[in-house]
Amino acid sequence: MLEGGTGRCETTVTPPGTAATLTHLPRILHVSMRPFTTPVLVALATLVTAATPTRAQQAIPQSGKDPMGGAAAQMPSRAVLLEDIERSRQNILKYVAIAPDSMLAYRIVPGVRTYAEQLEHAAGSTAMIAAMAFKAPRPALPTDTATYRRSKSALTAYVNASYDAFAALVRNATDAQLLGEAEFFGNRKTGWRWIATSLEHATWTLGQTVPYLRAHRVTPPQYLPF
Repeated sequence: MLEGGTGRCETTVTPPGTAATLTHLPRILHVSMRPFTTPVLVALATLVTAATPTRAQQAIPQSGKDPMGGAAAQMPSRAVLLEDIERSRQNILKYVAIAPDSMLAYRIVPGVRTYAEQLEHAAGSTAMIAAMAFKAPRPALPTDTATYRRSKSALTAYVNASYDAFAALVRNATDAQLLGEAEFFGNRKTGWRWIATSLEHATWTLGQTVPYLRAHRVTPPQYLPF
């Protein structure tokens, strides 16, 4: 309680768990309004006004959506996207390096991709998806399948060429390409989300090669970033 002319204030502390609603205020703060001076009332009014959101702050767009669709706020930085791309490249290169040459043409069961074809698909699809998402020309990648599906050095070069093209597309993409939407494979997403999907697809495809390695008694490489 504020006592007139004394400047003293007494308060009653609200017990834990008690809601501070307007109906509880007389019990929470025993305040006598009569001795309040004008400056005190002005100060209180200022505090209440500052703590109350304005109508503009509370307003919801008529569409019910964020004008940017949340895309800009949710998008990782370009540096983070490029870091993820490089980690994905290194994961695939480790799988190329650890396999014996005899494994490249191996199929875990008839009718599926060979080990080399799986790695080719994991790497090559990254740049393809990015180009489709950005509505850009598809990068020119090595086409001598007879060589890189049978040679580890040639397959390594193919993986690097694919990821170089992938990284270049992301590095040079405009904000409109990263935030704009593209539709293919029956899905519609913003450009940066297609980049994330491409990386997810590469990891998913890479995981399918683990049985190939196990069948040859080869321990799969440790997955980055662990």
